[in-house]
Amino acid sequence: MAMKFATAHIPPCPGIIKSANEDFRVFELPLYPFSGTGTHTLVHIEKAGIGTFEAIHRICKALEYPERDVGSAGLKDARGVTRQWLSFEHLPPEKFTALDVPKVRVLETTRHGNKLKRGHLRGNRFEVTLREVKEADVPHAREALQVLARRGVPNWYDTQRFGRRGDNAACGLSILRADWQAYFDQLLGDPANETDRQAREARQAYVEQGPAAALELWPRRQNNERAALKALLDFGASDKALRKLPQKLKLLQVSAVQSLLFNRVLDARFDDYDRVWAGDICRKENGADFQVTDAALEQPRADAFEISPTGPIFGHKMMQPQGRAAELEAAVLVAEKLTAPMFDIGRGLSQKGDRRPLRFAVGEIDLGFADGALTLGFTLPKGCYATVLLREITKAGPDLAFSGDND
Repeated sequence: MAMKFATAHIPPCPGIIKSANEDFRVFELPLYPFSGTGTHTLVHIEKAGIGTFEAIHRICKALEYPERDVGSAGLKDARGVTRQWLSFEHLPPEKFTALDVPKVRVLETTRHGNKLKRGHLRGNRFEVTLREVKEADVPHAREALQVLARRGVPNWYDTQRFGRRGDNAACGLSILRADWQAYFDQLLGDPANETDRQAREARQAYVEQGPAAALELWPRRQNNERAALKALLDFGASDKALRKLPQKLKLLQVSAVQSLLFNRVLDARFDDYDRVWAGDICRKENGADFQVTDAALEQPRADAFEISPTGPIFGHKMMQPQGRAAELEAAVLVAEKLTAPMFDIGRGLSQKGDRRPLRFAVGEIDLGFADGALTLGFTLPKGCYATVLLREITKAGPDLAFSGDND
């Protein structure tokens, strides 16, 4: 599904993020000040060219600390230089003073009384440089930002949500449908969609010869796939085999289904993503949701960004809209042969569901241009994708014109 642009009527301002580690910077904004006392050590890290999970893995390996006990407010993408906080209980700050981990730098430490949990952040500040920009195109970027500041940015889940191969949602759908053969075939097959030569040969072997042949060829750095092959060999394509895979992986795949379905709802009502419908569930600035009875009465509040209409993060206890919104969301579920109760999966994978605003506000916008480089600074709420905003400006495809020499 191609991403639609709210600024489609504005010409593009093409540019290239020449080096992700230099030209794409993210700074996490904590939700609250840390107390300075308590049993949890909070560590402010800067990482470059690796994702949050990999950074945690490297730190925990160096300190011999269990990864499952690390707290974080959110995940940061591998591309770019990003700063975020992590929490470690019963580990003194002194342990981090001389920490030497590739691509990770400790900036500061403090203490706090509780573990960091997902969502414990106010938002993120971005500093992005687009290179090879023509000066004649800079006004297009300014105009696009003006439109987005007024209407809000469509709150798409971008491609990084769906995995390196884009197959997370397909795997998640197989979990929801309890189709174990389809799950393992999706995770381990499909060689045409694999860019790594060695992994592609292993996937081809899986398709033609089965899991034993694939395991001999599979790159040792791809732990999830190797675990899946071993589980298949031991238990066949079954629920028991699925249980042997990391819980984090399966949760990511199920949540990718929720993200995919949200995008389809947003796509279906794109022309009205900033318009309130009767029966909508709208979200206030403080995060509270309510059902709309009089759309005309509420629209001025939406125009002032006091509220925004929401779409579904489907689950078995999700707050349901009424009217047109309910019909649209039900049709999206039916198209995938899903029902709300199917999200009550059990085994630690059940999803109660939530609502997500159809748009997000962009704040504190800075724009500069010199010597072919367009510099952008902006602040986004948590859970929103800077790449969506950048693609509105550049009208770029899924790769956002990152150069091929990125780290």
